[in-house]
Amino acid sequence: MRRIARSLAVLASTATLAACSSGGGGSQVPPADASPPPVVPASVLPDMSSAVVEVDAETIAEESVHVDRVKELLDDAGFVSASQRSFQGGSGGFSRVFVRTMVFEDPAGASSYLAWFRANAGKEIVTAKEIAPSGLPPGAIAFRHVPGGCCRRDFPAYLVAWPRGASVVFIHGGGPKTTTRSLVGLASEVDERIAEAAD
Repeated sequence: MRRIARSLAVLASTATLAACSSGGGGSQVPPADASPPPVVPASVLPDMSSAVVEVDAETIAEESVHVDRVKELLDDAGFVSASQRSFQGGSGGFSRVFVRTMVFEDPAGASSYLAWFRANAGKEIVTAKEIAPSGLPPGAIAFRHVPGGCCRRDFPAYLVAWPRGASVVFIHGGGPKTTTRSLVGLASEVDERIAEAAD
């Protein structure tokens, strides 16, 4: 119950924001830029209003049950910066959703966060079970929360995260009409846009 409320609070807070508007060998990984990474364009969900949000390690940690543990995880993993676009409204597959990119010092840091995500997201962020639908980006880890009828605003919600080099792309979204198909379509679109921006 507490975890469901936390998930709804995270999505609601993003909706509020949206409404307000190297020498050496080739195997070395250069230091990550400390500036926030690029965000996905609003056109990935054109029927929804959106806003760009800069988030930090504290913001990310506070979305979990054990805040201090996640802060330590991010520090140990070499978290550098993050940015986010939050969406709300519309009449499509999502009522609220955010797409976040988190940058770490190197790919090992991104892998460390994803290992935590696989082991803990379904308990720490929202009560959910891991799913493995086809069509998600390579390396993606996904979870689905199924409403249990405990409260009127308990709707289907999904989490998915996947690696892109030293970064992790994370989507958290839901709504009365949200389905696994909705999640796969959005994740694929986001991954394509990020790949295009990197070219």
